[in-house]
Amino acid sequence: MNILASYKWIKEYLKTDASSEDFAFELTQKAFSVERILKMRELLSGIVVGEILEISDHPNAQKLHLAKVNIGKSEPLNLIFGSMAEMQVGMKVPVAVAPCTMPDGKKIEKRTMRGEVSEGMLCLDQELGFLSSGVSIRKFESQVDNGTPLVEALDMDDYVFDIEVTTNRPDAMSIIGLAREGSVVTGDAFKFDQPSLPNSGEGKNISVQVDEQDLCSRYMAVVVDGVKVGPSPMWLQSKLLLAGHRPINNIVDITNYILHEYGQPLHAFDYDKVDGQQIIVRKAKDGEKIVALDEVEYQLTKNDLVIADQNKPIAIAGVMGGQESGTWEKTTTIIFEAATFDPVSVRKTGRGLNLFSDSQLLFEKGLSTKATEFALAKAVELTLEIAGGSVASEIIDVQAGEYSAPVFGIKPQKVRDLMGVDIEDDEMVNILMKLGFIVTAGSGEFTITVPYWRDHDIEGPVDLAEEIARIYGYQNIKPSLPLSPQPNYAGDMDLVWEGNTRKFLVSVGYTELYGYSFVSEQDLVRYDLDPEKAMKVYNPLSAELTHMRTSLMPSLLKDIRSNQGHTPSGKVFEISRVYITRADDLPEERTQLVFGEFGTRNVEQSFLNTKGVLETWAGSVGLEISFERLNDDAYWHQGRSASILYNGKDIGIIGQVSDKYQSAYGIDWPVIVALVDFAAVVDAMHKSKHYEAVSEFPAIIRDIAVVIDERSEFADIGKLIASQGELIESVDVVDVYRGQGIDKGKKSITLSIVLRARDKTLESGEADEVMKKIQDVLKDRLGAVVR
Repeated sequence: MNILASYKWIKEYLKTDASSEDFAFELTQKAFSVERILKMRELLSGIVVGEILEISDHPNAQKLHLAKVNIGKSEPLNLIFGSMAEMQVGMKVPVAVAPCTMPDGKKIEKRTMRGEVSEGMLCLDQELGFLSSGVSIRKFESQVDNGTPLVEALDMDDYVFDIEVTTNRPDAMSIIGLAREGSVVTGDAFKFDQPSLPNSGEGKNISVQVDEQDLCSRYMAVVVDGVKVGPSPMWLQSKLLLAGHRPINNIVDITNYILHEYGQPLHAFDYDKVDGQQIIVRKAKDGEKIVALDEVEYQLTKNDLVIADQNKPIAIAGVMGGQESGTWEKTTTIIFEAATFDPVSVRKTGRGLNLFSDSQLLFEKGLSTKATEFALAKAVELTLEIAGGSVASEIIDVQAGEYSAPVFGIKPQKVRDLMGVDIEDDEMVNILMKLGFIVTAGSGEFTITVPYWRDHDIEGPVDLAEEIARIYGYQNIKPSLPLSPQPNYAGDMDLVWEGNTRKFLVSVGYTELYGYSFVSEQDLVRYDLDPEKAMKVYNPLSAELTHMRTSLMPSLLKDIRSNQGHTPSGKVFEISRVYITRADDLPEERTQLVFGEFGTRNVEQSFLNTKGVLETWAGSVGLEISFERLNDDAYWHQGRSASILYNGKDIGIIGQVSDKYQSAYGIDWPVIVALVDFAAVVDAMHKSKHYEAVSEFPAIIRDIAVVIDERSEFADIGKLIASQGELIESVDVVDVYRGQGIDKGKKSITLSIVLRARDKTLESGEADEVMKKIQDVLKDRLGAVVR
């Protein structure tokens, strides 16, 4: 999580003279990483307030307009602008005067556009870096002098920190939380007076009913009557802009201001649009619909928590308010809501609806029920100050139970052991108390009461030790080698063998593919896999990632298709999980291995290469595998595929992908693949090695070429030859030929045969006798013709 935090705003609660750089350094060392410091005067340099004097159409461009703008100089500036935002004569708006550089690095130069000169640019909020989406432009009051630097007109002569806050610390996703942390890391004073709830008023009735107290542990509400909705004062708009929020109107801006300052989401309802003036916190009904503030209609389920009136949902609890009940320019009576919702419920609803907001991101991290009262009090205070009106109801407060702060015991010696530092007890107490913990000393143990803003992330004594260590300063802990020997841990052997397999395949020239565990329904159908037998993702990231894959093959073929344009051929592999559905249970996760070659022009050689790699890998992990011809399998080439066997059991396939699936995936050239059920054999893998003496006698190598039936397999030929005597050490294929001079239905295969005796040097005559025996058996058993 990241927050944009104005240093001036932080210093309203932190009395410090530290420079922005020093503050950022200390905060990074002991709390949260400050990723960058935005220096607003530098970022907005060259941008001033300008008054539009004249507007006319561009004579040579239908969608462009010309403006003369007074920026306090003797002559007005000539500008060209488009139609994204409405401009009127007399408006005072931000103007970038050429030459200058925008916050995003864009260079603004004087230039001619279709015959007209433009000496700068009228600046939208998005171009100034204030907003990331939408279209809006700052408008200034008439009393702001033309030519005033924008940084002064907006009171933005400030430093803004872009801070990465760890997800367990939603309390620090606020100005007050950062000031509190800052006081500890800098040693300066933290000044915060908690606001008090106003006295109850009268005149407007409102009731609150919480049906789901396990999902809404506290709900507070109050009615403020007689408000005037309109633009916020400039100081409030400026603070929101620096925080990345778009000013809307004073009521909405107050809720966003509280969100950023206190870290507690609020919502404001239009009192007159809440039917029956009754608020009900309940589960949605299946099929109920609501149009949220983003103007999108959402269909709810019975698992979604909503805020409803007597007739309909008016907000999605913890996620976003409804458009119909929101505040607008004619609103005069509002209901402020401050509540605490269950983090898991908010997260599930947000993901289920694909709807995200700043409030939802905070609620799903877990907020304290104590924070609501202070945020509500501040919201009412600001409303009375900015929008007028008065409190017109009692302060409604529905709680699931009385608040009880977490309490833990911690032994100082245990902290010293964990830190490896001989830190004094008094220093521990001092650190914890600065962080807001209440410490009660006992005999050899402290009793620690956790402050409300930390009641979700402090879960035990080890967390307290971590707090002491980070404020003490990790950089102050001197590194030292442990005195005891490191434990001997072999690790998860499945992962070890996976790692060894990766290293092996990379070492023989393969490139690893990293694929998603998800595929599209179309990918499964294209490979003739039934989508109904694949686990469907409830809330997919996209239409391309809807199902958990049951095979690595669709991903492999899709990746080959994607890469063949710039890499026509290659050798690739992937070793990863597939997910096999089980009735009434989570899917079985099995590891598969797939590797092979694509873009090959010599299919026979590619098959032999892949087979050789497979056999070498199997030998390296202690597996003795064999092959058996694969028949009538539509996924594979009929004459160039085989089952992979281990101990007589089928553990995979090696072969050429059939033309049907090669075409289905739009792959240009043949693909040779070995697909192995890694999970079926991983337990049998081993690396026990035995020594075998190298023979001191030389070998005789003889080649033989024979013409045999097309369907004769090398595995059978090799076994037959090897059975012809102890002098035969090995048999390998050198070449396979089909074509001119070879009858149809036949093939010529060249074999390399290694002959060696263990006890003497073979003579040529002995080798000739063995080769004669081999020729005879090939003729008699296989009908082979020696070439």
